Amino acid sequence: MHSKLNKISELEKILTDNNTTDRGILHFFFQFSITKILKPFENAKKKGFDVCTLILTLCLYRLHGASIWAMQELGNKIIFAGDENTLYRFMNNSRMDWRKLLMSCAKQFKAQTEKHGSDNESIKCFVVDDTDIEKTGHKFEFIGRIFNHVKKTHPWGFKMLTLAYWDGKSLVAADFSLHREKGTKGNFGLKNKEKNEQFSKKRTKEMPAHKRVQELDMKKTQVAISMIKRALKNGFMCSYVLMDSWFVNDYMITQIRTLKNKIIHVLGMCKMDKRKFLIDGKALNSNQIIIKNERKKSKYSKKYKSSYISIVAQYKGVAVKLFYIKYRNAKKWNLLLTTDKSLSFVKAIELYQIRWTIEVLFKECKQYLRLGKSQNTDFDGQIADITLVLFTHLLLSLKLRFEDYETMGELFRQTQQGFLELTLWERIQDVILKIIIELLEFLDIDVEETTERIMRDESAGKKLFSFFASFAESGDNLTFDTKKGNVAA
Repeated sequence: MHSKLNKISELEKILTDNNTTDRGILHFFFQFSITKILKPFENAKKKGFDVCTLILTLCLYRLHGASIWAMQELGNKIIFAGDENTLYRFMNNSRMDWRKLLMSCAKQFKAQTEKHGSDNESIKCFVVDDTDIEKTGHKFEFIGRIFNHVKKTHPWGFKMLTLAYWDGKSLVAADFSLHREKGTKGNFGLKNKEKNEQFSKKRTKEMPAHKRVQELDMKKTQVAISMIKRALKNGFMCSYVLMDSWFVNDYMITQIRTLKNKIIHVLGMCKMDKRKFLIDGKALNSNQIIIKNERKKSKYSKKYKSSYISIVAQYKGVAVKLFYIKYRNAKKWNLLLTTDKSLSFVKAIELYQIRWTIEVLFKECKQYLRLGKSQNTDFDGQIADITLVLFTHLLLSLKLRFEDYETMGELFRQTQQGFLELTLWERIQDVILKIIIELLEFLDIDVEETTERIMRDESAGKKLFSFFASFAESGDNLTFDTKKGNVAA
């Protein structure tokens, strides 16, 4: 057996073949009815190249893994006959509504997949998460110091908040915002000289870019709710909003439960802090709940090799179901919270793991589509660049969905003969999670934190997957049981 566990990317096959990618992106660009989608945005440009040509050019440049400057230096006039300044002026145009463009493209993705036989029975979800967009200096407009909680460093950059839509097979971004962190001194980590050296320009209130600037200092939870409401108005619907522990708080829970006559539920990890839940008239924190119920109500899940306690409670006036989870040999308990009281433990775990697909989306966009690599000092240009990344990822996901997904569809290509053809969600569940849980039998490591680090810390991820690849290739008798999710000799 020859295992290649380091090839985690879902889009790697088409992203590493420029000729195939160019043909594919051109085909889906026009099949996507992109000219119709872009027609309302033509007013943003009054002369020169049309918006459709500029966006197609920028997408193709991105797929070649090069910046605008690099592609123009190569003299690549086959793709675009204009100069680099034309492209930069377009990206820096404050009148261009990039948010509306991304939402329109996500709607078209939804329409295309439904038209071609999308499974209407699949559970639909919104996923809310953020990631770091790191930069190399302080001269970018509105840049500041952010805290990277994986590396424990404070690089220059933004926090990118993303709302993604899961339709049962694919996860695509529908909206995003950029945020900065004030820091302990409230100066965004900037010295006066650094702040004065930043790029700046004026925007009027009627410009779409003005709203993006306002979001920089708004609470991410507040913006996240606005994104969800905007997606619902645009025809998206879901059963659950999936979040990690940072976003699971009383504001998010109460706001989400007011939407669509309370048919949308919250599902996410919750911090084991001092917050209290009302149970049988008594306000108890998580430690008190565990002490009171560990012996009487603790159960064991063979599938996930973990002990768990299931409790129905009230939190800030909202009915919730709490799953306290402790993996075998682990010392700490984790808390999974949902407002759907009908969920079983196994179903709740399976649904929550869909959230990890957004980590894959971030990883693919950073590794292959140059997310965060733009050196444009204009904030509008940064918004444009990220929108183009997410739009390109969306087009590639559509190509993969229609051309490869149903027949290829494995996360680890060439893992072994007879490896089951699984969807992205099933692969994450049956491979990554189960490997981590096996490790947790020997190490007291948090599943959520470990998975996030694998996805977000490129060096850590490579080391782990290289380890598994070497381990798997050390003997021909090593097999992977796809039904049980176990590695065995």
